Amino acid sequence: MRTRLVLNGKGIEYELVDVDLSDKPGWLRELNPRNRVPVMRVDGQVLTESEALDEFLDEYQPQPAMMPADPIGRARVRALMRRFEDFSSAFYNARRGEDGAEEELRAQLSWLDERLSAQPYLAGDQYSLAEPGWWPWVSRLSRIGVDVADYPAVAAWSARLEQRPEYAAELTLLAV
Repeated sequence: MRTRLVLNGKGIEYELVDVDLSDKPGWLRELNPRNRVPVMRVDGQVLTESEALDEFLDEYQPQPAMMPADPIGRARVRALMRRFEDFSSAFYNARRGEDGAEEELRAQLSWLDERLSAQPYLAGDQYSLAEPGWWPWVSRLSRIGVDVADYPAVAAWSARLEQRPEYAAELTLLAV
């Protein structure tokens, strides 16, 4: 979903191949030894990992820009993407019902809410690759019994993003 948001946000045409994650085809491991999606073929080269793909796409088609022009700004976006790993770990632990996981997830959401209370986007005043990096998991919180309305700044950020066509399209896919 992260890479689809970037592709669609930049208006890049692509061929989507659906993969059943519960029954991954053998060719996936051949393309990506980690046996994970997304995988892209570009000019005969295989590219993997959503963060790397998303940065590649931002460089491949620079407009609209999804990374700050300055090195410090880009470093902040990259740090947010690493920080996302804490959030996703808490999300999956809560989904599995592990002890203390919901509290950790709520702590991560409180951090996110505080951040978004001070600025409209994760990295500051401008939309960046951090948004499609985090939003797919925020959009699924209700599936594990967490109400995003408990975090007003996160809810407002999510609602702003959902006004964008690429996010609205993903919401229709989530409803299926």
